[in-house]
Amino acid sequence: MSSYSISSNFTNFDNGSDNFLDNVTSYNNETLATLTSLIEKASVGDPNRKVPLSSIAIGFVLFLISFLTIVGNLLVFTAVMLQKKLQTVSNTFIVSLCMADLLLGTVVMIPATLNEIFDQWIMAEEFCVIWAGFDVMLCSASILNVCLISLDRYIAIMSPLRYKVIVTYKRAFLMLGATWGLAITASFLPLSTGIHNPDLPALTNLTIFSKEPKCLFIPNLVYVIIASTVTILLPIVVAFVLYYRVSKEAKRQACFVGVLITPSSMLLGTKIATKHIREPFTRKATITLGIIVGAYVVTWAPFLVANLTEAICRCVPSRFFIATVWLGYCNSLINPIIYPFFMRDFRSVYKDAFLSVCPCVKMFIKGKKDKIFSRDVIKFSPSTKKHCTNTSDKI
Repeated sequence: MSSYSISSNFTNFDNGSDNFLDNVTSYNNETLATLTSLIEKASVGDPNRKVPLSSIAIGFVLFLISFLTIVGNLLVFTAVMLQKKLQTVSNTFIVSLCMADLLLGTVVMIPATLNEIFDQWIMAEEFCVIWAGFDVMLCSASILNVCLISLDRYIAIMSPLRYKVIVTYKRAFLMLGATWGLAITASFLPLSTGIHNPDLPALTNLTIFSKEPKCLFIPNLVYVIIASTVTILLPIVVAFVLYYRVSKEAKRQACFVGVLITPSSMLLGTKIATKHIREPFTRKATITLGIIVGAYVVTWAPFLVANLTEAICRCVPSRFFIATVWLGYCNSLINPIIYPFFMRDFRSVYKDAFLSVCPCVKMFIKGKKDKIFSRDVIKFSPSTKKHCTNTSDKI
Protein backbone atom coordinates (compact mmCIF):
# COMPACT_ATOMS: atom_id res chain seq x y z
CA MET A 1 0.00 0.00 0.00
CA SER A 2 0.91 3.57 -0.26
CA SER A 3 2.60 3.22 3.04
CA TYR A 4 5.36 1.55 1.16
CA SER A 5 5.51 4.74 -0.85
CA ILE A 6 8.20 6.01 1.43
CA SER A 7 10.55 3.58 -0.20
CA SER A 8 10.12 5.49 -3.40
CA ASN A 9 11.88 8.50 -1.94
CA PHE A 10 15.20 6.71 -1.78
CA THR A 11 15.36 6.86 -5.56
CA ASN A 12 15.38 10.63 -5.63
CA PHE A 13 19.18 11.04 -5.46
CA ASP A 14 21.08 12.61 -8.32
CA ASN A 15 23.97 11.50 -10.48
CA GLY A 16 23.57 7.77 -10.50
CA SER A 17 22.38 7.18 -6.94
CA ASP A 18 19.37 5.39 -8.41
CA ASN A 19 21.68 2.71 -9.73
CA PHE A 20 23.15 2.23 -6.31
CA LEU A 21 19.91 1.54 -4.54
CA ASP A 22 18.49 -0.41 -7.43
CA ASN A 23 21.33 -2.91 -7.18
CA VAL A 24 21.21 -3.29 -3.41
CA THR A 25 20.17 -6.81 -2.52
CA SER A 26 21.91 -7.22 0.80
CA TYR A 27 23.42 -4.86 3.32
CA ASN A 28 26.55 -5.33 5.37
CA ASN A 29 29.00 -2.98 7.02
CA GLU A 30 31.57 -3.01 4.23
CA THR A 31 29.24 -2.40 1.29
CA LEU A 32 27.17 0.04 3.29
CA ALA A 33 30.22 2.17 4.15
CA THR A 34 31.56 2.10 0.59
CA LEU A 35 28.33 2.90 -1.17
CA THR A 36 27.28 5.49 1.38
CA SER A 37 30.36 7.50 0.49
CA LEU A 38 29.32 7.36 -3.16
CA ILE A 39 25.87 8.65 -2.32
CA GLU A 40 27.30 11.44 -0.20
CA LYS A 41 29.36 12.60 -3.17
CA ALA A 42 26.38 12.35 -5.46
CA SER A 43 23.86 14.04 -3.16
CA VAL A 44 25.96 16.92 -1.84
CA GLY A 45 24.52 20.06 -3.36
CA ASP A 46 24.38 23.76 -2.86
CA PRO A 47 22.81 24.47 0.54
CA ASN A 48 21.31 27.67 -0.87
CA ARG A 49 19.83 25.97 -3.90
CA LYS A 50 16.33 27.06 -4.87
CA VAL A 51 13.37 24.73 -5.19
CA PRO A 52 12.78 24.02 -8.92
CA LEU A 53 9.64 25.45 -10.46
CA SER A 54 8.60 21.97 -11.58
CA SER A 55 8.71 20.76 -7.96
CA ILE A 56 6.54 23.68 -6.90
CA ALA A 57 4.01 22.84 -9.63
CA ILE A 58 3.95 19.18 -8.61
CA GLY A 59 3.61 20.20 -4.98
CA PHE A 60 0.63 22.39 -5.81
CA VAL A 61 -1.16 19.49 -7.51
CA LEU A 62 -0.38 17.13 -4.64
CA PHE A 63 -1.54 19.67 -2.06
CA LEU A 64 -4.76 20.05 -4.02
CA ILE A 65 -5.30 16.29 -3.92
CA SER A 66 -4.64 16.28 -0.19
CA PHE A 67 -7.01 19.20 0.39
CA LEU A 68 -9.85 17.62 -1.59
CA THR A 69 -9.31 14.33 0.24
CA ILE A 70 -9.60 16.06 3.60
CA VAL A 71 -12.65 18.12 2.65
CA GLY A 72 -14.51 15.21 1.04
CA ASN A 73 -14.06 12.84 3.96
CA LEU A 74 -14.77 15.60 6.47
CA LEU A 75 -18.11 16.29 4.78
CA VAL A 76 -19.11 12.63 4.96
CA PHE A 77 -18.05 12.35 8.60
CA THR A 78 -19.91 15.54 9.56
CA ALA A 79 -23.07 14.47 7.73
CA VAL A 80 -23.22 11.17 9.62
CA MET A 81 -22.51 12.82 12.98
CA LEU A 82 -25.19 15.52 12.56
CA GLN A 83 -27.96 13.55 10.86
CA LYS A 84 -29.58 10.89 13.00
CA LYS A 85 -31.09 9.07 10.02
CA LEU A 86 -27.58 8.40 8.73
CA GLN A 87 -26.43 6.81 11.99
CA THR A 88 -27.04 3.20 10.93
CA VAL A 89 -25.07 0.00 11.27
CA SER A 90 -24.16 0.07 7.60
CA ASN A 91 -22.82 3.60 7.82
CA THR A 92 -20.45 2.71 10.68
CA PHE A 93 -18.21 1.14 8.03
CA ILE A 94 -18.35 4.36 6.01
CA VAL A 95 -17.46 6.43 9.10
CA SER A 96 -14.49 4.14 9.77
CA LEU A 97 -13.36 4.50 6.17
CA CYS A 98 -13.69 8.29 6.36
CA MET A 99 -11.59 8.41 9.51
CA ALA A 100 -8.82 6.39 7.83
CA ASP A 101 -8.92 8.53 4.68
CA LEU A 102 -9.13 11.77 6.64
CA LEU A 103 -6.06 10.92 8.70
CA LEU A 104 -4.30 9.74 5.57
CA GLY A 105 -4.91 13.09 3.90
CA THR A 106 -3.50 15.03 6.86
CA VAL A 107 -0.83 12.93 8.57
CA VAL A 108 0.54 11.12 5.50
CA MET A 109 -0.19 12.97 2.27
CA ILE A 110 0.94 16.43 3.42
CA PRO A 111 4.42 15.27 4.57
CA ALA A 112 4.69 13.20 1.39
CA THR A 113 3.99 16.34 -0.62
CA LEU A 114 6.69 18.24 1.27
CA ASN A 115 9.11 15.43 0.47
CA GLU A 116 8.38 15.82 -3.23
CA ILE A 117 8.86 19.58 -3.09
CA PHE A 118 12.08 19.79 -1.04
CA ASP A 119 13.52 16.34 -1.88
CA GLN A 120 14.45 15.86 1.78
CA TRP A 121 12.90 15.35 5.21
CA ILE A 122 12.25 18.81 6.70
CA MET A 123 10.36 17.73 9.83
CA ALA A 124 11.59 16.34 13.14
CA GLU A 125 13.78 13.27 12.81
CA GLU A 126 11.70 11.34 15.35
CA PHE A 127 8.57 11.85 13.27
CA CYS A 128 9.98 9.80 10.37
CA VAL A 129 9.17 6.37 11.81
CA ILE A 130 5.80 7.66 13.05
CA TRP A 131 4.95 8.94 9.58
CA ALA A 132 5.98 5.64 8.03
CA GLY A 133 3.87 3.74 10.56
CA PHE A 134 0.82 5.92 9.91
CA ASP A 135 1.32 5.50 6.18
CA VAL A 136 1.21 1.72 6.38
CA MET A 137 -1.55 1.65 9.00
CA LEU A 138 -3.94 4.14 7.37
CA CYS A 139 -3.55 2.75 3.86
CA SER A 140 -4.13 -0.77 5.19
CA ALA A 141 -7.14 0.39 7.21
CA SER A 142 -8.60 2.23 4.21
CA ILE A 143 -8.32 -0.82 1.95
CA LEU A 144 -9.69 -3.20 4.56
CA ASN A 145 -12.61 -0.86 5.30
CA VAL A 146 -13.44 -0.84 1.59
CA CYS A 147 -13.53 -4.62 1.77
CA LEU A 148 -15.88 -4.47 4.78
CA ILE A 149 -18.23 -2.11 2.95
CA SER A 150 -18.32 -4.50 -0.01
CA LEU A 151 -19.08 -7.37 2.37
CA ASP A 152 -21.85 -5.32 4.02
CA ARG A 153 -23.44 -4.55 0.64
CA TYR A 154 -23.11 -8.22 -0.32
CA ILE A 155 -25.05 -9.36 2.77
CA ALA A 156 -27.70 -6.66 2.27
CA ILE A 157 -28.31 -7.79 -1.32
CA MET A 158 -28.00 -11.54 -0.87
CA SER A 159 -29.93 -11.78 2.43
CA PRO A 160 -32.07 -8.64 2.72
CA LEU A 161 -34.56 -10.18 5.15
CA ARG A 162 -31.87 -11.43 7.54
CA TYR A 163 -29.55 -8.43 7.18
CA LYS A 164 -30.50 -6.78 10.49
CA VAL A 165 -30.01 -10.09 12.27
CA ILE A 166 -26.64 -10.81 10.70
CA VAL A 167 -25.13 -7.31 10.74
CA THR A 168 -25.58 -5.85 14.23
CA TYR A 169 -23.73 -3.02 15.94
CA LYS A 170 -21.81 -5.51 18.06
CA ARG A 171 -20.61 -7.52 15.08
CA ALA A 172 -19.87 -4.36 13.09
CA PHE A 173 -17.64 -3.00 15.86
CA LEU A 174 -15.92 -6.37 16.21
CA MET A 175 -15.13 -6.42 12.49
CA LEU A 176 -13.90 -2.84 12.61
CA GLY A 177 -11.76 -3.61 15.65
CA ALA A 178 -10.21 -6.57 13.86
CA THR A 179 -9.59 -4.41 10.78
CA TRP A 180 -7.81 -1.66 12.68
CA GLY A 181 -5.94 -4.20 14.79
CA LEU A 182 -4.64 -5.91 11.66
CA ALA A 183 -3.63 -2.53 10.20
CA ILE A 184 -1.71 -1.60 13.36
CA THR A 185 -0.05 -5.00 13.51
CA ALA A 186 1.14 -4.68 9.92
CA SER A 187 2.52 -1.18 10.46
CA PHE A 188 3.78 0.13 13.80
CA LEU A 189 4.88 -3.22 15.17
CA PRO A 190 7.36 -4.15 12.40
CA LEU A 191 8.47 -0.57 11.74
CA SER A 192 9.13 0.37 15.36
CA THR A 193 11.10 -2.84 15.96
CA GLY A 194 12.89 -2.78 12.59
CA ILE A 195 11.51 -6.17 11.52
CA HIS A 196 10.61 -4.74 8.10
CA ASN A 197 14.36 -4.61 7.30
CA PRO A 198 16.70 -5.39 10.23
CA ASP A 199 19.86 -4.75 8.19
CA LEU A 200 18.99 -1.17 7.23
CA PRO A 201 17.89 1.38 9.90
CA ALA A 202 16.90 4.01 7.33
CA LEU A 203 13.93 5.22 9.39
CA THR A 204 16.02 6.07 12.45
CA ASN A 205 19.25 7.21 10.77
CA LEU A 206 18.08 9.76 8.22
CA THR A 207 21.58 10.58 7.01
CA ILE A 208 22.64 7.00 6.40
CA PHE A 209 22.80 7.61 2.64
CA SER A 210 23.32 11.35 2.36
CA LYS A 211 24.18 14.47 4.30
CA GLU A 212 20.66 15.73 3.74
CA PRO A 213 18.07 13.99 5.97
CA LYS A 214 15.83 11.61 4.04
CA CYS A 215 13.05 9.51 5.54
CA LEU A 216 13.45 6.23 3.66
CA PHE A 217 11.18 3.25 4.07
CA ILE A 218 13.01 0.35 2.38
CA PRO A 219 11.28 -2.92 3.32
CA ASN A 220 12.75 -6.31 2.53
CA LEU A 221 11.12 -8.82 0.24
CA VAL A 222 9.60 -10.95 3.01
CA TYR A 223 7.82 -8.00 4.58
CA VAL A 224 6.57 -6.73 1.22
CA ILE A 225 5.13 -10.12 0.27
CA ILE A 226 3.36 -10.65 3.59
CA ALA A 227 2.02 -7.11 3.96
CA SER A 228 0.99 -6.76 0.32
CA THR A 229 -0.79 -10.10 0.34
CA VAL A 230 -2.76 -9.41 3.53
CA THR A 231 -3.65 -5.78 2.93
CA ILE A 232 -3.93 -5.50 -0.87
CA LEU A 233 -4.04 -8.80 -2.75
CA LEU A 234 -6.54 -10.65 -0.53
CA PRO A 235 -8.97 -7.68 -0.39
CA ILE A 236 -8.83 -7.47 -4.20
CA VAL A 237 -9.68 -11.18 -4.49
CA VAL A 238 -12.48 -10.85 -1.95
CA ALA A 239 -13.89 -7.79 -3.74
CA PHE A 240 -13.91 -9.62 -7.08
CA VAL A 241 -15.62 -12.68 -5.58
CA LEU A 242 -18.28 -10.54 -3.90
CA TYR A 243 -18.90 -8.60 -7.09
CA TYR A 244 -19.28 -11.81 -9.10
CA ARG A 245 -21.77 -13.26 -6.60
CA VAL A 246 -23.79 -10.05 -6.42
CA SER A 247 -23.95 -9.62 -10.20
CA LYS A 248 -25.09 -13.22 -10.54
CA GLU A 249 -27.78 -12.68 -7.90
CA ALA A 250 -28.90 -9.47 -9.62
CA LYS A 251 -29.44 -11.34 -12.89
CA ARG A 252 -31.39 -14.05 -11.08
CA GLN A 253 -33.65 -11.50 -9.39
CA ALA A 254 -34.18 -9.65 -12.67
CA CYS A 255 -35.29 -12.86 -14.36
CA PHE A 256 -37.57 -13.67 -11.44
CA VAL A 257 -39.23 -10.26 -11.63
CA GLY A 258 -39.63 -10.66 -15.37
CA VAL A 259 -41.46 -13.97 -14.85
CA LEU A 260 -43.85 -12.29 -12.39
CA ILE A 261 -44.48 -9.32 -14.68
CA THR A 262 -45.55 -11.39 -17.71
CA PRO A 263 -48.81 -12.79 -16.21
CA SER A 264 -49.68 -9.34 -14.85
CA SER A 265 -49.30 -7.85 -18.30
CA MET A 266 -51.64 -10.44 -19.75
CA LEU A 267 -54.29 -9.89 -17.06
CA LEU A 268 -54.23 -6.10 -17.31
CA GLY A 269 -54.09 -6.14 -21.08
CA THR A 270 -51.23 -3.61 -21.04
CA LYS A 271 -47.51 -3.94 -21.49
CA ILE A 272 -45.60 -3.17 -18.30
CA ALA A 273 -42.05 -1.95 -18.71
CA THR A 274 -39.89 -4.19 -16.54
CA LYS A 275 -36.79 -2.03 -16.81
CA HIS A 276 -38.08 0.26 -14.06
CA ILE A 277 -38.53 -2.68 -11.73
CA ARG A 278 -35.22 -4.33 -12.54
CA GLU A 279 -33.33 -1.06 -12.23
CA PRO A 280 -32.96 -1.04 -8.40
CA PHE A 281 -31.48 -4.53 -8.40
CA THR A 282 -29.16 -3.79 -11.31
CA ARG A 283 -27.97 -0.40 -10.09
CA LYS A 284 -27.34 -1.32 -6.47
CA ALA A 285 -25.96 -4.77 -7.14
CA THR A 286 -23.86 -4.37 -10.26
CA ILE A 287 -23.25 -0.69 -11.00
CA THR A 288 -22.57 0.60 -7.48
CA LEU A 289 -20.53 -2.37 -6.34
CA GLY A 290 -18.85 -2.50 -9.73
CA ILE A 291 -17.70 1.11 -9.30
CA ILE A 292 -16.44 0.28 -5.81
CA VAL A 293 -14.42 -2.70 -7.00
CA GLY A 294 -13.28 -0.95 -10.17
CA ALA A 295 -11.99 2.13 -8.36
CA TYR A 296 -10.29 -0.03 -5.76
CA VAL A 297 -8.51 -2.19 -8.33
CA VAL A 298 -7.53 0.69 -10.62
CA THR A 299 -5.98 2.71 -7.81
CA TRP A 300 -4.17 -0.07 -5.90
CA ALA A 301 -3.28 -2.77 -8.42
CA PRO A 302 -0.49 -0.72 -10.10
CA PHE A 303 1.15 -0.07 -6.74
CA LEU A 304 0.90 -3.75 -5.80
CA VAL A 305 2.78 -4.76 -8.95
CA ALA A 306 5.33 -1.96 -8.66
CA ASN A 307 5.96 -2.61 -4.98
CA LEU A 308 6.58 -6.32 -5.44
CA THR A 309 8.79 -5.68 -8.48
CA GLU A 310 10.80 -3.08 -6.58
CA ALA A 311 11.33 -5.44 -3.65
CA ILE A 312 12.58 -8.18 -5.98
CA CYS A 313 14.87 -6.35 -8.40
CA ARG A 314 15.06 -2.69 -7.29
CA CYS A 315 14.49 -1.80 -10.94
CA VAL A 316 11.31 0.31 -10.92
CA PRO A 317 11.85 3.92 -12.08
CA SER A 318 11.44 6.31 -9.18
CA ARG A 319 8.90 8.58 -10.87
CA PHE A 320 6.75 5.66 -11.92
CA PHE A 321 6.83 4.27 -8.40
CA ILE A 322 5.82 7.64 -6.93
CA ALA A 323 2.99 7.88 -9.48
CA THR A 324 1.61 4.49 -8.38
CA VAL A 325 1.87 5.61 -4.75
CA TRP A 326 -0.19 8.74 -5.33
CA LEU A 327 -2.63 6.78 -7.45
CA GLY A 328 -3.23 4.65 -4.37
CA TYR A 329 -3.61 7.80 -2.28
CA CYS A 330 -6.27 8.99 -4.73
CA ASN A 331 -8.47 6.10 -3.63
CA SER A 332 -9.02 8.06 -0.40
CA LEU A 333 -10.19 10.97 -2.55
CA ILE A 334 -12.55 8.79 -4.59
CA ASN A 335 -14.11 6.99 -1.62
CA PRO A 336 -16.19 9.92 -0.28
CA ILE A 337 -17.53 10.41 -3.80
CA ILE A 338 -18.50 6.81 -4.51
CA TYR A 339 -20.20 5.73 -1.30
CA PRO A 340 -22.23 8.72 -0.11
CA PHE A 341 -23.20 10.18 -3.48
CA PHE A 342 -24.57 6.83 -4.65
CA MET A 343 -26.83 6.61 -1.59
CA ARG A 344 -30.14 8.45 -1.48
CA ASP A 345 -29.95 9.42 2.20
CA PHE A 346 -26.58 11.10 1.77
CA ARG A 347 -27.72 12.90 -1.36
CA SER A 348 -30.75 14.38 0.39
CA VAL A 349 -28.62 15.54 3.33
CA TYR A 350 -26.08 17.21 1.05
CA LYS A 351 -28.88 18.80 -0.99
CA ASP A 352 -30.55 20.29 2.09
CA ALA A 353 -27.20 21.53 3.40
CA PHE A 354 -26.35 23.13 0.05
CA LEU A 355 -29.71 24.88 -0.16
CA SER A 356 -29.35 26.19 3.38
CA VAL A 357 -25.89 27.59 2.58
CA CYS A 358 -26.99 29.05 -0.76
CA PRO A 359 -30.42 30.66 -0.15
CA CYS A 360 -30.36 32.23 -3.62
CA VAL A 361 -30.53 28.78 -5.20
CA LYS A 362 -33.32 27.81 -2.84
CA MET A 363 -35.33 30.93 -3.77
CA PHE A 364 -34.74 30.22 -7.46
CA ILE A 365 -36.06 26.66 -7.10
CA LYS A 366 -39.02 27.87 -5.04
CA GLY A 367 -39.81 30.58 -7.59
CA LYS A 368 -39.71 28.03 -10.37
CA LYS A 369 -42.12 25.76 -8.49
CA ASP A 370 -44.47 28.69 -7.77
CA LYS A 371 -44.42 29.61 -11.44
CA ILE A 372 -45.40 26.08 -12.43
CA PHE A 373 -48.12 26.01 -9.77
CA SER A 374 -49.60 29.38 -10.85
CA ARG A 375 -49.61 28.21 -14.46
CA ASP A 376 -51.60 25.13 -13.46
CA VAL A 377 -54.03 27.30 -11.49
CA ILE A 378 -54.62 29.48 -14.55
CA LYS A 379 -55.45 26.40 -16.58
CA PHE A 380 -58.19 25.45 -14.12
CA SER A 381 -59.36 28.97 -13.14
CA PRO A 382 -63.09 29.65 -12.50
CA SER A 383 -63.42 31.48 -15.83
CA THR A 384 -62.12 28.44 -17.62
CA LYS A 385 -64.50 26.23 -15.67
CA LYS A 386 -67.44 28.58 -16.47
CA HIS A 387 -66.58 28.53 -20.15
CA CYS A 388 -66.53 24.74 -20.13
CA THR A 389 -69.92 24.67 -18.35
CA ASN A 390 -71.55 27.04 -20.84
CA THR A 391 -70.25 24.98 -23.69
CA SER A 392 -71.67 21.80 -22.21
CA ASP A 393 -75.07 23.46 -21.71
CA LYS A 394 -75.21 24.49 -25.33
CA ILE A 395 -74.46 20.98 -26.39
